Amino acid sequence: MKRFLTVLAAVMALTMILSGCQIQKTVRIDPNPNLGASSAEGAGGVSNKVRKDPYTADEIRIAYVAHDLGTPNNQAWLEGIQRECNSWGNIQVTPFNGESSAEKQVQIMGDIINQHYDAVIIQCSDGTALAPSVAQAEESGIPVITLNLDADTVHSALVMAVDYDAGRMAADKMAEQLNNTGKIGIIQGVPGLHRTDNLEQGFRDTIANYSGIEIVEAQSASFEKETAITVMNSFLQSHSDLAGVFCINDAMAEGAALAAESAGKGGQLVIWGADGEKDALAMIESGQMSGTIYTNSWDEGSTAAKIALLMIGSEYSYNVLTQTPQVIMEPIVATKDTVGEIAAEDRW
Repeated sequence: MKRFLTVLAAVMALTMILSGCQIQKTVRIDPNPNLGASSAEGAGGVSNKVRKDPYTADEIRIAYVAHDLGTPNNQAWLEGIQRECNSWGNIQVTPFNGESSAEKQVQIMGDIINQHYDAVIIQCSDGTALAPSVAQAEESGIPVITLNLDADTVHSALVMAVDYDAGRMAADKMAEQLNNTGKIGIIQGVPGLHRTDNLEQGFRDTIANYSGIEIVEAQSASFEKETAITVMNSFLQSHSDLAGVFCINDAMAEGAALAAESAGKGGQLVIWGADGEKDALAMIESGQMSGTIYTNSWDEGSTAAKIALLMIGSEYSYNVLTQTPQVIMEPIVATKDTVGEIAAEDRW
């Protein structure tokens, strides 16, 4: 799969950073310098942690901290990380289940730091709550790469699917399918998360360009399919003329589609998601869903692992950064007309 920023370009950009090149400053959130004995020491904030060379070290340990290890997205990221590391006989990838809890992830991060892992890849359940843990890991010499849901502190890298633009693209295509008219609802994720807020904002800003379309309801289902069924039932009861719904992820879109079917409106509403998991692609092919914004999550996990391996064994210190470097994956607008372009081997 192509990407807006290829892995090669990402490596080149990050290598430039390691050589001392500066990123234009847009925002700076300084990590807490008083995080205990594991904080970095020495000139320039370079960690006192012994660096390992991935080529020669007996063992490299990478921790993957999932928001919820049971979801297709988190499973696909894990598989992508493992695929990238399997060819290295000395790399151990250990998954941890955050159980949709920031408190649990903070606990896990503390254990990872105490056990001196070599890198962390994490989807932050709450970017603010995880910021001190991410900063402490970096100060301890453990590079942190976030996936989709970021941490509110400068760190080694963020690998993400498009967010605002995903909402924009979904809105334009949904408006086209609605013939630019109708009442719609939004099934939200968890408010306060950068990706989900940006996704919804991109959708709202764009759908506002279509005067014939009205957003009549918005409610959170916390990314959960079963909760989305309940929310969609409520939408349908309150608005008998509801024409469509935009869901912040595919699991909720799948739930909305199942609720529509139970209400005798299967295939009659325009239902959109965002992620591109294989179950959603199958529902688009069957006509149960109208579309989604697809990202290759295997590729995304693999990219995060590539960056982690670049950091391990380098003289890199995140203190040279004024903002977190980002690698943004290429999206595909998947509808019944285009979903066939996504090969079976790219469906996660």
